[in-house]
Amino acid sequence: MPIYKKVVDLCLGSSDLSFYCFIADRTQADPVVRFRDRWTAYEKMAEQLVLASIQSPTIVSVLADNYSTPDEILFEEELRAGVNRRLNRLAVLNVVRLDSKSTDGLQIVDLLTSAAVFEFRANAGLASATSDKGALAKYVRDVLGVDSLLSGWRQGPHSVQLYGHGRWDGSSESGDLVVH
Repeated sequence: MPIYKKVVDLCLGSSDLSFYCFIADRTQADPVVRFRDRWTAYEKMAEQLVLASIQSPTIVSVLADNYSTPDEILFEEELRAGVNRRLNRLAVLNVVRLDSKSTDGLQIVDLLTSAAVFEFRANAGLASATSDKGALAKYVRDVLGVDSLLSGWRQGPHSVQLYGHGRWDGSSESGDLVVH
């Protein structure tokens, strides 16, 4: 636990790191139903996360957790093209999917995302807030300066947003997310 807390302190205390995540409660608004399959849902949510995190004129490389897809799903190409099209410039140079255990950056993302999701699991009665994971989730919220993430939250370079169908602009044929 002391090592995890030190990692949280270093990462969330750094001005060079931003943390953005979406949480989808599939009993409330299921992105898989909205986009007809889990691969498109993953791609569209990833696209919005990348859009939210890029500061102009930055050009980024995206390291994404490896999510098994059929051969005809071109996640890397579609994510890159979608972000660049929406920003009308070269913003994403490349996208690489990696096993999360292969890079420290993805391990940190897993740690922070798990901490954010844990509160939702505990609130649904699926986990104990008094467990070690519950203590770490509370520690992350304390470092972020927020009592709860259950309603979403954004401050400075960090954001936890809740997915909801009503936040997707139905007029868009491509299914682009428009945050209102």
